[in-house]
Amino acid sequence: MSSYSELTINNATAQESIILALDTSSKVTSLAVAYGDRLLRSIAEVQDEKRSETLWSEIKSLLEGLGKTIADVAVFGICTGPGGFTGLRVGISAVKGFSAATNKPIVGVTSLEAAAAAAGVTGLVCVLVNAYKGEVYSQLFSVEGEGLPQSMNEPMVSSYTVALERVSDLNDLSITGDAVEPGREIINEFVASHKRDKWAANKSQCELAAAIVKIAYLRSGRQEFDNSNSLRACYVRPSEAEIKLSLGLLGSKIKRSMRSE
Repeated sequence: MSSYSELTINNATAQESIILALDTSSKVTSLAVAYGDRLLRSIAEVQDEKRSETLWSEIKSLLEGLGKTIADVAVFGICTGPGGFTGLRVGISAVKGFSAATNKPIVGVTSLEAAAAAAGVTGLVCVLVNAYKGEVYSQLFSVEGEGLPQSMNEPMVSSYTVALERVSDLNDLSITGDAVEPGREIINEFVASHKRDKWAANKSQCELAAAIVKIAYLRSGRQEFDNSNSLRACYVRPSEAEIKLSLGLLGSKIKRSMRSE
């Protein structure tokens, strides 16, 4: 599945350059390429367990279709999570490698920030990202002007109800993210019981990579960069392996491997 659209960002000052963005935080891998503030092309595909084997070929094909190579990329945008642990590690490792090989900077963007930007709305935005097992990752943002989300609280993982209770004092609110549809019944019941008639659940207007490339462009103008050494994943909660490690349920060889990461 591929899409094409334009990004219009007013009063932006970042230098015109090629930006490549990746999102591997969910079951859908999305990629986007922009020239300055103009989205050239984006693709999104549902992935299987072979994502680590196919990611490079997908990136190469996307760039070649635009007459570009990895060497032409000036900035790499990457989703740092929260999301699927394995997928995040694949994407982050790839971008760290690209950055180290080309000596080009990285802009790390959380999946929560990207979802807030992808909603295409302004004002207060509560993002709900699917954490599975009946839970969601959530965070509140303020989105104004050029569309760069500003965090209003810390990300957390919880039930739908706890996430919504955290913002229940707000009268005007947009709710967005990939956990909205699976939890729409819970959200609707909460809105009705708390008489929050001005709350609205909004679907994303684009795949996360397209939102990440926009944020990367805006942060580039502010010289807000990461590199292969400073980039960190935003997991919010420990992985299953880390939980088992803390409980002493992993073998000594696996323990040494995890501690060395």
